[in-house]
Amino acid sequence: MGFGRVLWTGIVGMIFLLLTSYISFMFLDLTSAVTGGLVQNLGDALNSLGSLLPGIGGIIGILAPMFLGLVLILIFPIHWCLVYRPDDVMLLIAVTLPWILACTMITLINAKTPGKGIRTSLAIGIGYLILALLLYFLLPLIPVIGPFIEGILDGLTLGLTDLPYIGAVSTAILEGCLVGAVFGAFIGALKYKPAGSSGKKKKSKSKETKTKKEDDGEPSFDSAHCTSCGAKLVAENDFCTNCGMKS
Repeated sequence: MGFGRVLWTGIVGMIFLLLTSYISFMFLDLTSAVTGGLVQNLGDALNSLGSLLPGIGGIIGILAPMFLGLVLILIFPIHWCLVYRPDDVMLLIAVTLPWILACTMITLINAKTPGKGIRTSLAIGIGYLILALLLYFLLPLIPVIGPFIEGILDGLTLGLTDLPYIGAVSTAILEGCLVGAVFGAFIGALKYKPAGSSGKKKKSKSKETKTKKEDDGEPSFDSAHCTSCGAKLVAENDFCTNCGMKS
């Protein structure tokens, strides 16, 4: 898989993860799950903007859940869900489902082997990890407010996950894409078509030999008769006694 192919795969997979984050945010109430019920029905509140602000409100009601869901998925590691909320099955599903769906969809489109399924899934995580780290190191360069952004990001993730920003996003992204890679490998295995079996190769070779022999115009003998004229053969003779064809 060339670099261009990997880049294209990673970008499409990242878009899929953004789209599938909408499912966790709207239908699995991701904000309520990660905050322990402190923030509820945020998705419904965003949807109500469509009626309050015709046009732009509808766009916000669609895009905001996608990006907010993506942010939550990228900062909450799977191990955090298992350690701090081991009994909350819906939280675990809400955090992992977008990765599973995104990796499965991009594998169905792109990968045809288990190995490609794994690499395709990892490309999604690597792409988001690069973006997350670039934001962390580039945003502080903004004049005036820049120096405070780094502290805000670290404070936010420490309060939510007990991890600094880099630790939170790195573990969340790597754990998520590894879970997705398992499903990507499975889909790749289902699509995998090995080369032709040895039996087919032997059959093809035998057919090729037979065809070549027929093309050479050389008649063959069976156990009792000449295939050229059909006369009965004498075992001691090297030639057919009827037509003179050599055995």
